[in-house]
Amino acid sequence: MGITGNLKTMQLSELLQWLSLGQKTGTLLIDGHGVEKRVHFQNGRINSSSSSDAREYLGHFLVSHGYITEEELKMAMEVQEESSILLGKILVMINAISETDLLRLLRKKAEESIYDVFLWSEGDFEFVDGELPDSKMVPLSLDVTGIIMEGLRRYDEWQRIRQRVPDASVVPRIVRPLSLETLSGQETLIVPYIDGQRSIEAIALQTHNAEFNVARLVFEGLRTETMVLQQTTAARPQAVAAGSGPVEDDVEHFLQRGRARLKEDPQTAYRMFRVASGLNPADSRATDGIREAEGEIKAILERDGVSGEKVPEIVIPVAELTGLSFSPHEGFVLSRINSQWNVKSIMKISPMKELDVLMIFQKFLHDGVIRWKAKK
Repeated sequence: MGITGNLKTMQLSELLQWLSLGQKTGTLLIDGHGVEKRVHFQNGRINSSSSSDAREYLGHFLVSHGYITEEELKMAMEVQEESSILLGKILVMINAISETDLLRLLRKKAEESIYDVFLWSEGDFEFVDGELPDSKMVPLSLDVTGIIMEGLRRYDEWQRIRQRVPDASVVPRIVRPLSLETLSGQETLIVPYIDGQRSIEAIALQTHNAEFNVARLVFEGLRTETMVLQQTTAARPQAVAAGSGPVEDDVEHFLQRGRARLKEDPQTAYRMFRVASGLNPADSRATDGIREAEGEIKAILERDGVSGEKVPEIVIPVAELTGLSFSPHEGFVLSRINSQWNVKSIMKISPMKELDVLMIFQKFLHDGVIRWKAKK
Protein backbone atom coordinates (compact mmCIF):
# COMPACT_ATOMS: atom_id res chain seq x y z
CA MET A 1 0.00 0.00 0.00
CA GLY A 2 1.30 3.46 -0.92
CA ILE A 3 0.96 6.64 1.10
CA THR A 4 1.28 10.37 0.37
CA GLY A 5 1.36 13.39 2.63
CA ASN A 6 3.27 16.35 4.04
CA LEU A 7 5.93 16.41 6.74
CA LYS A 8 3.88 19.02 8.60
CA THR A 9 1.01 16.58 9.08
CA MET A 10 3.08 13.41 9.52
CA GLN A 11 6.51 13.73 11.07
CA LEU A 12 9.43 11.98 9.40
CA SER A 13 10.05 9.85 12.51
CA GLU A 14 6.45 8.58 12.40
CA LEU A 15 6.69 7.90 8.67
CA LEU A 16 9.93 5.94 8.96
CA GLN A 17 8.58 4.00 11.94
CA TRP A 18 5.45 3.06 9.96
CA LEU A 19 7.54 1.79 7.06
CA SER A 20 9.83 -0.15 9.39
CA LEU A 21 7.14 -1.80 11.52
CA GLY A 22 5.14 -2.65 8.38
CA GLN A 23 8.26 -4.27 6.88
CA LYS A 24 7.61 -2.30 3.72
CA THR A 25 9.46 -2.74 0.44
CA GLY A 26 9.45 0.20 -1.95
CA THR A 27 10.66 3.77 -2.45
CA LEU A 28 9.99 6.81 -0.28
CA LEU A 29 10.16 10.06 -2.28
CA ILE A 30 10.59 13.26 -0.25
CA ASP A 31 10.45 16.65 -1.98
CA GLY A 32 11.26 19.91 -0.19
CA HIS A 33 13.63 22.86 0.02
CA GLY A 34 14.35 22.49 -3.70
CA VAL A 35 15.68 18.95 -3.20
CA GLU A 36 14.26 15.53 -4.01
CA LYS A 37 15.41 12.52 -2.00
CA ARG A 38 14.65 8.86 -2.48
CA VAL A 39 14.95 6.32 0.33
CA HIS A 40 14.60 2.68 -0.72
CA PHE A 41 13.25 0.08 1.71
CA GLN A 42 13.59 -3.70 1.66
CA ASN A 43 11.45 -5.52 4.23
CA GLY A 44 11.36 -2.49 6.54
CA ARG A 45 15.11 -1.75 6.41
CA ILE A 46 16.73 1.05 4.43
CA ASN A 47 18.35 -0.51 1.39
CA SER A 48 19.86 2.61 -0.28
CA SER A 49 19.17 6.30 -0.90
CA SER A 50 19.76 9.05 -3.44
CA SER A 51 19.44 12.85 -3.53
CA SER A 52 19.26 15.62 -6.12
CA ASP A 53 21.48 17.80 -3.88
CA ALA A 54 24.91 17.67 -5.55
CA ARG A 55 26.67 18.03 -2.18
CA GLU A 56 25.22 14.62 -1.29
CA TYR A 57 26.60 12.93 -4.40
CA LEU A 58 29.23 10.34 -3.51
CA GLY A 59 32.13 12.30 -5.02
CA HIS A 60 31.34 15.53 -3.17
CA PHE A 61 30.70 13.60 0.05
CA LEU A 62 34.14 11.98 -0.18
CA VAL A 63 35.79 15.35 -0.88
CA SER A 64 34.11 16.89 2.18
CA HIS A 65 35.50 14.09 4.36
CA GLY A 66 39.01 14.40 2.96
CA TYR A 67 39.11 10.96 1.35
CA ILE A 68 39.70 12.27 -2.16
CA THR A 69 40.74 15.59 -3.69
CA GLU A 70 38.82 17.60 -6.26
CA GLU A 71 41.46 16.58 -8.81
CA GLU A 72 40.80 12.89 -8.09
CA LEU A 73 37.05 13.51 -8.32
CA LYS A 74 37.50 15.20 -11.70
CA MET A 75 39.62 12.31 -12.99
CA ALA A 76 37.13 9.70 -11.78
CA MET A 77 34.18 11.52 -13.35
CA GLU A 78 36.04 11.74 -16.66
CA VAL A 79 36.55 7.96 -16.57
CA GLN A 80 32.88 7.49 -15.65
CA GLU A 81 31.81 9.53 -18.68
CA GLU A 82 33.65 7.12 -20.95
CA SER A 83 32.34 3.96 -19.29
CA SER A 84 29.35 2.59 -17.41
CA ILE A 85 31.40 1.91 -14.26
CA LEU A 86 30.06 3.31 -10.99
CA LEU A 87 32.01 6.22 -9.52
CA GLY A 88 32.80 4.36 -6.29
CA LYS A 89 34.29 1.42 -8.19
CA ILE A 90 36.42 3.80 -10.27
CA LEU A 91 37.78 5.46 -7.12
CA VAL A 92 38.72 2.03 -5.76
CA MET A 93 40.36 1.10 -9.07
CA ILE A 94 42.58 4.21 -9.07
CA ASN A 95 43.46 3.60 -5.39
CA ALA A 96 41.86 6.87 -4.28
CA ILE A 97 39.93 4.98 -1.59
CA SER A 98 39.81 1.43 -0.23
CA GLU A 99 36.80 -0.80 -0.78
CA THR A 100 36.26 -1.04 2.99
CA ASP A 101 36.23 2.74 3.40
CA LEU A 102 33.93 3.08 0.40
CA LEU A 103 31.28 0.77 1.86
CA ARG A 104 31.49 2.47 5.26
CA LEU A 105 31.12 5.92 3.72
CA LEU A 106 28.24 4.82 1.50
CA ARG A 107 26.40 3.87 4.68
CA LYS A 108 27.34 7.15 6.34
CA LYS A 109 26.28 9.14 3.26
CA ALA A 110 22.87 7.46 3.22
CA GLU A 111 22.40 8.16 6.94
CA GLU A 112 23.48 11.81 6.63
CA SER A 113 21.07 12.36 3.74
CA ILE A 114 18.15 11.17 5.88
CA TYR A 115 19.28 13.11 8.97
CA ASP A 116 19.15 16.24 6.82
CA VAL A 117 15.40 15.78 6.22
CA PHE A 118 14.79 15.90 9.99
CA LEU A 119 15.89 19.56 9.80
CA TRP A 120 13.45 20.49 7.02
CA SER A 121 10.61 22.82 7.94
CA GLU A 122 8.35 21.36 5.24
CA GLY A 123 8.22 18.80 2.46
CA ASP A 124 5.91 16.46 0.57
CA PHE A 125 6.35 12.71 0.54
CA GLU A 126 5.08 9.67 -1.32
CA PHE A 127 5.79 6.00 -0.70
CA VAL A 128 5.61 3.85 -3.82
CA ASP A 129 4.99 0.28 -2.75
CA GLY A 130 7.19 -2.35 -4.40
CA GLU A 131 9.34 0.08 -6.42
CA LEU A 132 13.10 -0.40 -6.05
CA PRO A 133 16.09 1.02 -7.97
CA ASP A 134 18.15 -0.99 -10.44
CA SER A 135 20.73 -3.43 -9.14
CA LYS A 136 23.63 -0.97 -9.65
CA MET A 137 23.09 0.63 -6.24
CA VAL A 138 25.04 -0.98 -3.37
CA PRO A 139 22.59 -2.57 -0.87
CA LEU A 140 23.14 -1.27 2.67
CA SER A 141 20.41 -2.67 4.99
CA LEU A 142 20.30 0.14 7.58
CA ASP A 143 18.28 -0.13 10.82
CA VAL A 144 15.53 2.48 10.90
CA THR A 145 15.28 2.83 14.71
CA GLY A 146 18.86 4.05 15.09
CA ILE A 147 18.40 6.57 12.28
CA ILE A 148 15.22 7.92 13.88
CA MET A 149 16.93 8.38 17.25
CA GLU A 150 19.92 10.19 15.74
CA GLY A 151 17.69 12.28 13.46
CA LEU A 152 15.62 13.51 16.42
CA ARG A 153 18.80 14.24 18.39
CA ARG A 154 20.10 16.34 15.50
CA TYR A 155 16.80 18.19 15.28
CA ASP A 156 17.14 19.19 18.96
CA GLU A 157 20.77 20.16 18.36
CA TRP A 158 19.75 22.26 15.35
CA GLN A 159 17.30 24.24 17.49
CA ARG A 160 20.14 25.06 19.92
CA ILE A 161 22.48 26.01 17.09
CA ARG A 162 19.91 28.36 15.59
CA GLN A 163 19.79 30.35 18.84
CA ARG A 164 23.42 31.41 18.32
CA VAL A 165 23.82 30.97 14.55
CA PRO A 166 20.57 32.43 13.16
CA ASP A 167 21.15 31.73 9.46
CA ALA A 168 23.76 30.82 6.86
CA SER A 169 24.55 34.43 5.95
CA VAL A 170 26.50 35.12 9.16
CA VAL A 171 30.30 35.42 8.88
CA PRO A 172 32.33 33.58 11.56
CA ARG A 173 35.87 34.55 12.56
CA ILE A 174 38.43 32.69 14.68
CA VAL A 175 39.71 34.86 17.54
CA ARG A 176 41.61 32.26 19.59
CA PRO A 177 43.56 29.17 18.50
CA LEU A 178 41.42 26.06 18.12
CA SER A 179 42.31 22.73 19.69
CA LEU A 180 42.69 20.83 16.43
CA GLU A 181 43.16 17.46 18.15
CA THR A 182 39.54 17.64 19.35
CA LEU A 183 38.19 18.15 15.83
CA SER A 184 37.16 15.45 13.38
CA GLY A 185 38.95 15.10 10.08
CA GLN A 186 35.97 16.69 8.35
CA GLU A 187 36.05 19.69 10.70
CA THR A 188 39.77 20.27 10.19
CA LEU A 189 39.07 20.68 6.48
CA ILE A 190 36.47 23.37 7.27
CA VAL A 191 38.65 25.42 9.65
CA PRO A 192 40.92 27.07 7.00
CA TYR A 193 37.85 28.59 5.35
CA ILE A 194 36.70 30.32 8.56
CA ASP A 195 38.59 33.48 7.67
CA GLY A 196 36.28 36.32 8.71
CA GLN A 197 35.35 36.88 5.06
CA ARG A 198 33.20 33.91 4.10
CA SER A 199 29.65 33.31 5.32
CA ILE A 200 28.56 29.91 6.58
CA GLU A 201 26.83 29.37 3.24
CA ALA A 202 30.06 30.13 1.36
CA ILE A 203 32.14 27.89 3.65
CA ALA A 204 29.70 25.01 3.16
CA LEU A 205 29.87 25.44 -0.61
CA GLN A 206 33.66 25.71 -0.73
CA THR A 207 34.13 22.56 1.37
CA HIS A 208 31.28 20.51 -0.20
CA ASN A 209 29.58 20.34 3.22
CA ALA A 210 26.02 20.67 4.42
CA GLU A 211 25.37 23.96 6.22
CA PHE A 212 24.54 21.98 9.36
CA ASN A 213 28.12 20.69 9.62
CA VAL A 214 29.60 24.18 9.34
CA ALA A 215 27.04 25.77 11.67
CA ARG A 216 27.65 23.08 14.29
CA LEU A 217 31.41 23.77 14.24
CA VAL A 218 30.80 27.53 14.50
CA PHE A 219 28.33 27.02 17.35
CA GLU A 220 30.96 25.11 19.28
CA GLY A 221 33.45 27.90 18.54
CA LEU A 222 31.03 30.48 19.93
CA ARG A 223 30.45 28.33 23.02
CA THR A 224 34.18 28.03 23.72
CA GLU A 225 34.76 31.68 22.75
CA THR A 226 37.27 30.72 20.07
CA MET A 227 35.04 32.28 17.38
CA VAL A 228 32.82 35.31 16.98
CA LEU A 229 30.27 36.31 14.37
CA GLN A 230 31.03 39.31 12.22
CA GLN A 231 28.66 41.37 10.13
CA THR A 232 25.82 39.66 8.34
CA THR A 233 26.04 39.52 4.57
CA ALA A 234 23.13 40.80 2.51
CA ALA A 235 20.12 38.78 3.53
CA ARG A 236 18.87 36.33 0.97
CA PRO A 237 15.44 37.26 -0.37
CA GLN A 238 12.67 35.28 1.21
CA ALA A 239 10.23 33.59 -1.10
CA VAL A 240 7.28 34.48 1.12
CA ALA A 241 7.35 37.62 3.22
CA ALA A 242 5.55 37.63 6.55
CA GLY A 243 1.92 38.48 6.13
CA SER A 244 2.10 38.46 2.34
CA GLY A 245 -0.94 36.27 1.89
CA PRO A 246 -1.53 32.70 0.72
CA VAL A 247 1.32 30.81 -0.90
CA GLU A 248 -0.57 30.49 -4.19
CA ASP A 249 -0.76 34.27 -4.47
CA ASP A 250 3.02 34.42 -4.17
CA VAL A 251 3.45 31.64 -6.71
CA GLU A 252 1.30 33.57 -9.16
CA HIS A 253 3.28 36.76 -8.44
CA PHE A 254 6.62 35.13 -9.30
CA LEU A 255 5.17 33.35 -12.33
CA GLN A 256 3.91 36.66 -13.72
CA ARG A 257 7.28 38.34 -13.09
CA GLY A 258 9.02 35.44 -14.82
CA ARG A 259 6.78 35.54 -17.87
CA ALA A 260 7.18 39.32 -18.14
CA ARG A 261 11.01 39.06 -18.21
CA LEU A 262 11.40 35.83 -20.18
CA LYS A 263 12.47 37.30 -23.53
CA GLU A 264 14.12 40.46 -22.25
CA ASP A 265 16.07 38.93 -19.36
CA PRO A 266 15.78 35.11 -19.27
CA GLN A 267 18.21 34.76 -16.34
CA THR A 268 15.98 36.89 -14.11
CA ALA A 269 12.97 34.97 -15.40
CA TYR A 270 14.77 31.71 -14.58
CA ARG A 271 15.26 32.85 -10.97
CA MET A 272 11.62 33.92 -10.67
CA PHE A 273 10.40 30.55 -11.95
CA ARG A 274 12.80 28.78 -9.55
CA VAL A 275 11.29 30.71 -6.62
CA ALA A 276 7.77 29.82 -7.79
CA SER A 277 8.76 26.16 -8.07
CA GLY A 278 10.28 26.26 -4.58
CA LEU A 279 7.01 27.60 -3.19
CA ASN A 280 4.96 24.93 -4.95
CA PRO A 281 7.00 22.13 -6.58
CA ALA A 282 3.80 20.57 -7.92
CA ASP A 283 2.93 23.62 -10.07
CA SER A 284 3.66 22.55 -13.65
CA ARG A 285 3.61 26.18 -14.82
CA ALA A 286 6.78 26.87 -12.82
CA THR A 287 8.43 23.72 -14.21
CA ASP A 288 7.47 24.72 -17.76
CA GLY A 289 8.76 28.25 -17.14
CA ILE A 290 12.12 26.96 -15.88
CA ARG A 291 12.45 24.75 -18.96
CA GLU A 292 11.61 27.61 -21.32
CA ALA A 293 13.98 30.02 -19.57
CA GLU A 294 16.75 27.41 -19.69
CA GLY A 295 16.29 27.17 -23.46
CA GLU A 296 16.58 30.96 -23.84
CA ILE A 297 19.65 31.10 -21.58
CA LYS A 298 21.41 28.27 -23.42
CA ALA A 299 20.91 30.07 -26.72
CA ILE A 300 22.47 33.25 -25.29
CA LEU A 301 25.38 31.31 -23.75
CA GLU A 302 26.07 29.67 -27.10
CA ARG A 303 25.94 33.06 -28.83
CA ASP A 304 28.40 34.47 -26.28
CA GLY A 305 30.79 31.54 -26.76
CA VAL A 306 30.41 30.15 -23.22
CA SER A 307 31.07 26.42 -23.52
CA GLY A 308 32.54 23.55 -21.56
CA GLU A 309 35.68 23.27 -23.69
CA LYS A 310 36.92 26.82 -22.97
CA VAL A 311 39.71 27.31 -20.41
CA PRO A 312 39.14 30.42 -18.24
CA GLU A 313 41.90 32.53 -16.74
CA ILE A 314 41.57 35.41 -14.28
CA VAL A 315 42.66 38.81 -15.62
CA ILE A 316 42.12 40.94 -12.50
CA PRO A 317 44.99 41.14 -9.95
CA VAL A 318 44.38 39.17 -6.74
CA ALA A 319 44.61 42.34 -4.62
CA GLU A 320 41.82 43.89 -6.67
CA LEU A 321 39.70 40.72 -6.57
CA THR A 322 39.58 40.78 -2.77
CA GLY A 323 37.89 44.17 -2.90
CA LEU A 324 35.07 42.92 -5.12
CA SER A 325 31.85 41.34 -3.91
CA PHE A 326 30.99 37.82 -5.07
CA SER A 327 28.16 35.51 -4.11
CA PRO A 328 29.11 32.20 -2.45
CA HIS A 329 28.47 30.37 -5.73
CA GLU A 330 30.58 32.86 -7.69
CA GLY A 331 33.32 32.55 -5.09
CA PHE A 332 33.36 28.79 -5.49
CA VAL A 333 33.76 28.98 -9.26
CA LEU A 334 36.35 31.77 -9.04
CA SER A 335 38.49 29.80 -6.60
CA ARG A 336 38.63 26.83 -8.99
CA ILE A 337 39.93 28.80 -11.99
CA ASN A 338 43.58 27.78 -12.40
CA SER A 339 44.24 28.44 -16.12
CA GLN A 340 44.45 24.65 -16.57
CA TRP A 341 40.94 23.29 -16.05
CA ASN A 342 38.30 23.98 -18.66
CA VAL A 343 34.73 24.98 -17.81
CA LYS A 344 33.56 21.37 -18.06
CA SER A 345 36.15 20.24 -15.48
CA ILE A 346 34.99 22.90 -13.02
CA MET A 347 31.37 21.87 -13.58
CA LYS A 348 32.29 18.28 -12.67
CA ILE A 349 33.48 19.23 -9.18
CA SER A 350 30.87 21.90 -8.57
CA PRO A 351 27.84 21.22 -6.31
CA MET A 352 25.78 23.45 -8.59
CA LYS A 353 23.72 22.83 -11.68
CA GLU A 354 25.72 23.01 -14.90
CA LEU A 355 23.58 25.85 -16.25
CA ASP A 356 24.18 27.90 -13.09
CA VAL A 357 27.95 27.45 -13.49
CA LEU A 358 27.78 28.53 -17.14
CA MET A 359 25.82 31.64 -16.19
CA ILE A 360 28.49 32.54 -13.64
CA PHE A 361 31.19 32.27 -16.30
CA GLN A 362 29.13 34.49 -18.59
CA LYS A 363 28.86 37.09 -15.83
CA PHE A 364 32.62 36.93 -15.19
CA LEU A 365 33.23 37.51 -18.90
CA HIS A 366 30.89 40.49 -19.05
CA ASP A 367 32.43 41.98 -15.89
CA GLY A 368 35.97 41.56 -17.22
CA VAL A 369 36.98 39.17 -14.43
CA ILE A 370 38.11 36.39 -16.79
CA ARG A 371 39.02 35.75 -20.40
CA TRP A 372 39.34 32.55 -22.38
CA LYS A 373 42.85 31.17 -22.57
CA ALA A 374 44.20 31.18 -26.11
CA LYS A 375 44.76 27.77 -27.68
CA LYS A 376 48.38 26.85 -28.32
